[in-house]
Amino acid sequence: IIKNAEITLQIQDTAVALDQVTALATDYNSYIISSRTWSDGPHRLASVTLGVPADQFEQVLRRLRGLAVKVLHEQISGEDVTDQYVDLESRLRNLEATQARIRGFLEQAVTVQEALEVNRQLSEIEGQIEEVKGKMNYLKERAAYSTITVYLEPERPTPTPTPTPTLPAWQPVETFHEASNALLVILRFLGDLAIWLAVILLPFLVPLVAIIWLVIRLNKRQPKRQ
Repeated sequence: IIKNAEITLQIQDTAVALDQVTALATDYNSYIISSRTWSDGPHRLASVTLGVPADQFEQVLRRLRGLAVKVLHEQISGEDVTDQYVDLESRLRNLEATQARIRGFLEQAVTVQEALEVNRQLSEIEGQIEEVKGKMNYLKERAAYSTITVYLEPERPTPTPTPTPTLPAWQPVETFHEASNALLVILRFLGDLAIWLAVILLPFLVPLVAIIWLVIRLNKRQPKRQ
């Protein structure tokens, strides 16, 4: 059975957690298949894929959970490859039997052409034998070592919710007082302005008015021309 697992751990510090995962792999005679780190804004994330001896699979998972502040995700799967291996064994036996027969034909070859043709067939069979053996070895190694992919995510601060603004209650009395105060301010300003104008302009207005009145009087006294 080929076992695989994916586990996402929330940790306090990504660099420290990476060192811990590496040390854990050494403790259990495991090896690192791949490792990757990347940034998400100010946060540093990482992933590590481990090849773990099949008999240490559960122990390594327990140790990994112990490194986390919180386990965010975990998925374990297994694939039974027994039937595949048995089929490959049967195919290998048939190919080896065919190989033995072809070698017998090679000993019986009379002409060079016959020998070359038998050698060609023998090479094809030997190639197929090597391919089947390679698949069998791969299944053996995959069953002997399980794969665990670890994702490391640092803790992130919880965002503070933005309060929803609320409209103030209508207060007509307070509005009336504010309007009254504003009116008093305006009237006071107009009164101050009138005083300023009177003080500044009055010395000039009195002579001007007197001159205008005098001109009008003089015009009235002049006789009209016939």
